[in-house]
Amino acid sequence: MRHDVLMSMSLADLDRYGSACGIDVTGEQTRERKVEVIEERRGRVAEVNVLGMTLTVPKRRLHDQRLADILSTKLTDESASTAMVLLLGEEQYEAVIERCTDEDGVIDVEAIGVAFNTLFYGSDELKNY
Repeated sequence: MRHDVLMSMSLADLDRYGSACGIDVTGEQTRERKVEVIEERRGRVAEVNVLGMTLTVPKRRLHDQRLADILSTKLTDESASTAMVLLLGEEQYEAVIERCTDEDGVIDVEAIGVAFNTLFYGSDELKNY
């Protein structure tokens, strides 16, 4: 959620939003401090090793409604690629694709599957976020 929206919320709404995010801000007394705690926790990143490279994943991206919509349906190659872009961003996704590409230009779909499964199902760093 954008900073300006958080700052416009009531203290009770910030408590409820924090709770929904798994962040207890009920002990904070001011709007500014509640927003600061929420933004700090939502701004955390995880470093995940995938196919021998380290990817930086903003944990808040795991809570993107578009990503949740994709993961709640039967995946296709296209939707899995979109999910990876939403999680990693375009630049890191392209680095994964490059890592999965053979010398002759063939993109190894099994390698992409390993990367996808590591990110969405096999990463201890991204569990419980």
